[in-house]
Amino acid sequence: MPHMVISYAKPLEDKADIKKIVQTVWETAEKSGLFTPAAIKSRALPIEHFVTGGSDQLFVHVEAKMFGGRTEEQKKTLTKSLFDAVSGLVEKDVAVSAEAIDMDKAAYTKS
Repeated sequence: MPHMVISYAKPLEDKADIKKIVQTVWETAEKSGLFTPAAIKSRALPIEHFVTGGSDQLFVHVEAKMFGGRTEEQKKTLTKSLFDAVSGLVEKDVAVSAEAIDMDKAAYTKS
């Protein structure tokens, strides 16, 4: 854990290196010191149809899904680091956001 899920506007593939964004998000999570490297999962999901603020503005949104136990300050620092890292990889007119989401460990199953 965590699952670093990157949703992005599919047309962004023509303007940004999505693989680099995925790697950078993973590295940012690792540098946070909140997780063991082997536990971090980073993946990108293209969104083909979207409306952003009433327009077709391109976007990247990072969800850091993790089990509870981190402080609000730790989560705030993580999301700011993710935001800054991704913002540095896309053009200024791309909407970037990041959020930390606490998962219910009792309701999570994996193989």
